[in-house]
Amino acid sequence: MKPALLHIRVPFCVRPCGWRPNCEVISGWDSARMGSYMRAVRAEIEANADQFTDMRIEAVRFGGGIASNAGEGIAEVMRCVRQCFSVASDAPVTMRSSIANISGANMTWFKRAGICRYDFEMMSLNQMDFFRLNKMDSLNDFETICDYILRSYNNDLLGLILAYGLEAATPQATIQNFRNSILKVVRSHVAHLILLCYEGDSPASDEQQGEQLAQARELLAEHGFREYIPLHFAREGLEDRYFQRSHEGATEVAFGLRARTIVEGACSTNTSDLDTYLQYSADYTKITASIEASL
Repeated sequence: MKPALLHIRVPFCVRPCGWRPNCEVISGWDSARMGSYMRAVRAEIEANADQFTDMRIEAVRFGGGIASNAGEGIAEVMRCVRQCFSVASDAPVTMRSSIANISGANMTWFKRAGICRYDFEMMSLNQMDFFRLNKMDSLNDFETICDYILRSYNNDLLGLILAYGLEAATPQATIQNFRNSILKVVRSHVAHLILLCYEGDSPASDEQQGEQLAQARELLAEHGFREYIPLHFAREGLEDRYFQRSHEGATEVAFGLRARTIVEGACSTNTSDLDTYLQYSADYTKITASIEASL
């Protein structure tokens, strides 16, 4: 069977991003809307899985927003995936997450889904920058979540998403604040790190961003992290299969709002209109926004 990757897009955040004002996720918490969306994703999977019967899923990614907001819906979608697709026995399942969603109740569903790494979108571990970038979480909860709750569930691998490129009060603080975040990463149980460029007001200069990244790369390398693809770092042997093979141009099957499926040089993109998707997710002719050659 042909190897493929699977991406499930859950494009919702409780509050607008502090680091990317023009992001395309849907803000605001609505449990009924989330339930309807996850049911629509399952309907899309069930209606289209027979197009991919010659493929074996080698890695699954829940992303597109803070996917952990879906709670029980993550387990329901993964059950549907396993029923409809051939999934490799060692296929990792990773999820873009918020520590605000980590609780005893939700962890039951996430474990049932087989989540093996939680990529917490903290954006910064420096207090001053954190308050500007993260509108959802509490920095004080981060250590508790990492050291107690996740470790109690068989030492699930911890991932982080941090932002570089935020300007502070002084040029020195701009460099030092980001460096402090990286120092906290290397001294923690974090196994995987993604760095994203800050896109909001008051960005650091190109020179400052370059210095931030240079220091980050040096510190991470000194503590056993390897940059296996640009701006993605992992401890030895813990590189992310989904990101690595996507970077190499692997076949990707995707479901959800704005999902992009890339097969044999063609890229099919789903609609960005939520109402259309919720109503017609099982009919690809109505939710396909474009089909074009992939780059």
